[in-house]
Amino acid sequence: MTDDVARDDPPGDHPPDEDAPGDERPRSAASAEAVLAALRDPQRAIAQQDLSALVSPDDATVRALMALWPALAPPRRREVLASLEQLAEADATLDFHRVHLTALHDGDPATRILAVRGLWEQENEEILRLLTALLRADSEASVRGEAATVLGQFVVTMEFGLLSEDAAEHLAETLRDAIEDVSEEDEVRGRALEALGAYSDEWVAELIAEHYEGGAPRMRLAAVRAMGRHASDDWLPVLLHHFDDDDSETRAAAATSAGQLLLEDAVAPLAELIDDTDEEVRLAAVAALGEIAGDAAEAVLVRIAQHDPELRDAARRALAEARLDALDPGQDED
Repeated sequence: MTDDVARDDPPGDHPPDEDAPGDERPRSAASAEAVLAALRDPQRAIAQQDLSALVSPDDATVRALMALWPALAPPRRREVLASLEQLAEADATLDFHRVHLTALHDGDPATRILAVRGLWEQENEEILRLLTALLRADSEASVRGEAATVLGQFVVTMEFGLLSEDAAEHLAETLRDAIEDVSEEDEVRGRALEALGAYSDEWVAELIAEHYEGGAPRMRLAAVRAMGRHASDDWLPVLLHHFDDDDSETRAAAATSAGQLLLEDAVAPLAELIDDTDEEVRLAAVAALGEIAGDAAEAVLVRIAQHDPELRDAARRALAEARLDALDPGQDED
């Protein structure tokens, strides 16, 4: 999407933005009507920024989009949702959930996956139930797996006591049913276990241990990932053991989970993973150090930023994570 949608309003009709410095003005977005009109033409490219007109659409726009959506070719529908995802990643204040809900039951599985993914930040219990319905009944395992992953955010909400009792019970039961369904694909079961890991009830710890000790390889990997989300110090020895695992994906998962436990005891072992032969493992170790923070972790990250060109950018991002807004202005990481 590269070409601009024609604007409905002439530039001179827009009042200046008092917050814009100097003569700079923010680029005005097309109207929702103009974007929908452009979508009707399969040969017409749309500038990604113009899709910001679909932020929090009113009911009339949603109805128009729902009427238009089936007429769009699957690649066009995927293109729109992927662009909305990129916009939301760049600006977390942009809310396109009503557009994603429009596509939640699309006939194209790849479009449904993008629609589910677009609901990542939502906390509405009605959306929770739409996602649990997909996890239970969607015809495609890839969609069911994506629904399980997004439900992981609701598990965090549940852990903080912000879901109703009925919704919390429904969520936990749906994820547990998916995990224990031996006819389900391991990828879906694994994602459900990873999602449920953030719930601190003892039965969840027992479920993680069960699949770690006796599960198939995908379930064992899911258990390692769930250990970090479960945030119990008791998992650290298990995770450190897997820093030497033959499988690089398991080593990366163990590093990420160790970071989520926020324990300084993991700093020295994570520092050793910086020399791992696999890039994803090294990046996971750097990010984990940023999660743990503290003087010891920051010292390792500064050293990486100074002496490891391949990991320098990742180390700087991790330092920003570790220090948040309290970065030392006198610290030179170059």
